[in-house]
Amino acid sequence: MSDVTTILDEKFDAIKTDFMGSITEYKKQSENWLYGWLLEMDQKVMVNGHEQSADVDDSSIRADLVNCPLDGKITLVHCFESEAYVPIGGTPFKIQPVKLIKHGQSKRYVNDGDPYEGTIGEDGTKVVQLDKNKYKGKLLRVYFYPDVTESDIKTLLASYDGTQQKLMDWLSAEWEEQKGEWDDFLRNPIDVGHEVEKFIENMGIALLSAWDEISDLFKLLANPTQLVETLKRYVNSEQLASVLEETKKKAAEMLNLLKDEARCFLLVKAAYCWLRMLSPVQIMNIVSVCLASLLVEVLMMMIIPGGKAVMKAIEQLRDAGSLAGAIS
Repeated sequence: MSDVTTILDEKFDAIKTDFMGSITEYKKQSENWLYGWLLEMDQKVMVNGHEQSADVDDSSIRADLVNCPLDGKITLVHCFESEAYVPIGGTPFKIQPVKLIKHGQSKRYVNDGDPYEGTIGEDGTKVVQLDKNKYKGKLLRVYFYPDVTESDIKTLLASYDGTQQKLMDWLSAEWEEQKGEWDDFLRNPIDVGHEVEKFIENMGIALLSAWDEISDLFKLLANPTQLVETLKRYVNSEQLASVLEETKKKAAEMLNLLKDEARCFLLVKAAYCWLRMLSPVQIMNIVSVCLASLLVEVLMMMIIPGGKAVMKAIEQLRDAGSLAGAIS
């Protein structure tokens, strides 16, 4: 085995070890007194589909008011707020019927009958059958009294094993391609002069590309009727409605993902590990492209009257252009 191969194997082994320790690192960082709140997972309760979130260490959760259905059936759920369903079992609860009392401008809820008390099952759910004659149509306030244990936390963290392995497989596949870049970098020392010339050349290409894109957008800015007419053809179409509906679904999925702090931590850590796999030459190429686009926009804001407003309009046109491209 050559020295280069040994170096590359050791490099990826270090990256792999770092990533596979992500969940342990997440748990450690979430306990940090300074910024641990950014990573702390939440728990949530559901009453007939209505969700209420709370900190994982909260010992009392008051759900929103719900009306008792005519059949008297109430479905309760207690779990972690994560993409995968991870139940929290054994949670005591109380269902209290209430009614609204008004006194002039003030109003308050008071108890309206006997409460129903019970315990959530180990699967994190409980279907309660209330006496229809006593409860149907009444407002109900449901109280949960959770006690999230270390065992519950371990179950939650273990649920990310599949996601972590999937990301590790992706990193391994990426490394198979990256080894060639690193092998070339290690066997052929960088010619600084050549790399500077290449960097400037890449900057030039990226500048021209960025300028071409902005020039095209300026044409639309000068003659926006073209874009408006393109979009008008689809305003009432089923195709546009479908695109917008799909966009809303994707946004909802993204919001759910952002609520899952541990999964987000894994994704960010995977991205960080991927960046560590890039060779110095690749990093220089990426930087040159990013700097070129940024440079064009900075210069335009400096030399064009109202440049900041123009660039804002260009961003809006980019969004509109993307929509037109999606439905055309």
